[in-house]
Amino acid sequence: MNSNFGIYGMAELSSAGNTYATTGGQFNMPLTVIGAGGTAPDQALGAEHSQPFHAYVMGIPGLKICTAASPAAAYGITKSMIRDNGPCILFCPVKMMKEAKSTVDVGKCLPLNKAVLLHKASDASVAAGKAVTVLTYLHGVKESQYSIEAIQAEGCDIDLIELRSLKPLDMATIKESLLRTHKMAILDESTYSGGVGATVSAAVSEAMFYELDAPIKRLCMDDAPVPYASSMEKAVVKRGTDLVEAVLNLVFKR
Repeated sequence: MNSNFGIYGMAELSSAGNTYATTGGQFNMPLTVIGAGGTAPDQALGAEHSQPFHAYVMGIPGLKICTAASPAAAYGITKSMIRDNGPCILFCPVKMMKEAKSTVDVGKCLPLNKAVLLHKASDASVAAGKAVTVLTYLHGVKESQYSIEAIQAEGCDIDLIELRSLKPLDMATIKESLLRTHKMAILDESTYSGGVGATVSAAVSEAMFYELDAPIKRLCMDDAPVPYASSMEKAVVKRGTDLVEAVLNLVFKR
């Protein structure tokens, strides 16, 4: 199911999260919600099916909010959520629900509070000051992976981190990368106002300001309805080509 329909269950999600949080976990709330989410480039889903519901629920206390851009991640996180006594929400990319086919380790649970480094920038690019930490999730993972070759062709490289946990945020993994690169871009599937990128960039700026050589680049959706027409969608929804441009801007100031 498209997770945007979860808007009609916001009261129930808020009640589950707040009850679990205010009782200190004394009232078990073993709730696992899984849905297709995010705003996939070139999907022509329009405004109604492209809302960033994952950002809407981030302010609810007591919820664990995760994303998974691969079947293995989705399976492992789901197993952990089912075993958790609190309310959890897992968002998977709309495109993955249609396209993904692979095998998974049926015995493996994955943590609900960790990000994952999917690609590590070369030591040479780090030494030359041409490496950038890229944070992303959902469709942004594949968009970023497709962009690595173009970024490397320009003499740069990235630490690609998948934010599998939006709440809580894995600041330790982010910091470990930023201490190497000192530059950051966020490929975000939520709006400029009140989005995931806004929350993450604020947290990083507050905790690691002196590690940044440049302001964080936020590649997020405009505060506007997502158009059906793909030609118009490109102006609202950011993608891999935008990431390449942002990395080159951070490294070469262009």
